[in-house]
Amino acid sequence: MVKKILASLVLLGATFSTSSAFAQFQDNAFRYWYSSDFRESDTNNGKNIAKSILSFTHVDGGNTLGNNFLNVDLLKSSASDPTAPAPISPSSTGATEVYVVYRHDVSLSKVTGKKYAFGPVKDVLITAGVDLNTKNTYFAPGKRMPVFGPTFALKVPKGFWDVSFLWDKEWNNNGFAHHGVEFHSAAMLATSWGVPLFKVAKAPLSFEGFGLINSTKGPDAFGNGTKPETLLHPKVMYNVGKLISEKHNWQIGAGYEWWNNKFGNDNHKNPGSCAHAPFVELAIHL
Repeated sequence: MVKKILASLVLLGATFSTSSAFAQFQDNAFRYWYSSDFRESDTNNGKNIAKSILSFTHVDGGNTLGNNFLNVDLLKSSASDPTAPAPISPSSTGATEVYVVYRHDVSLSKVTGKKYAFGPVKDVLITAGVDLNTKNTYFAPGKRMPVFGPTFALKVPKGFWDVSFLWDKEWNNNGFAHHGVEFHSAAMLATSWGVPLFKVAKAPLSFEGFGLINSTKGPDAFGNGTKPETLLHPKVMYNVGKLISEKHNWQIGAGYEWWNNKFGNDNHKNPGSCAHAPFVELAIHL
């Protein structure tokens, strides 16, 4: 699965090399964030798990070719979330996960030359993309989830706030069941935002984040019903680079991640399926 994800990233890179040349804006950032309060379903008796996460994020767009968003997370768990071959022979090494999110959207206003603005909406976009992941645990997930649907860009004084209504369908693997699973189609309400707040000592403070609600997606690999999934990830970031006249944005901040019924698992039946994780973050925009 790692090879498939890397191959997909190469294809996405080719897409970026074409579209970025015509982009009106683009941003590349590396982020490191940490929390000792993450959780994983049916892992560590439902107790907290520490994770260090290194992320790369690319954003570009502003033209008729559309906008690209790519985020790659490399998540390293403590030994409380062990690698395979646990649970048969528990490992003292924490698991490593790669999670990739890619979205491409096209503005209907720019494509058609007509305004798609009404009420609080300043534009309507068509969004398509995919989520991919792999993790070296006994469960051995291999998520492949395409998404498609409309996105509404909302009017805000500065920054952005997007709300999407997406169709998604997931294929995954279950190492305990020793086979893959094809879930039913589901409906997702997703949002992301980045809004400047005010300046502190001449450096800007911003409120950023994302969230989603994903509907039930049918039975899992054992025939058990899945639950609606909710993820909320708000954070406040401070651009300390401005204090030292750094031309790039160097941000430090903190946030809170609430993840309920993670990946559709029932938090009343599967311990660890609900996480309340405050985190700290360092971001460097290139």
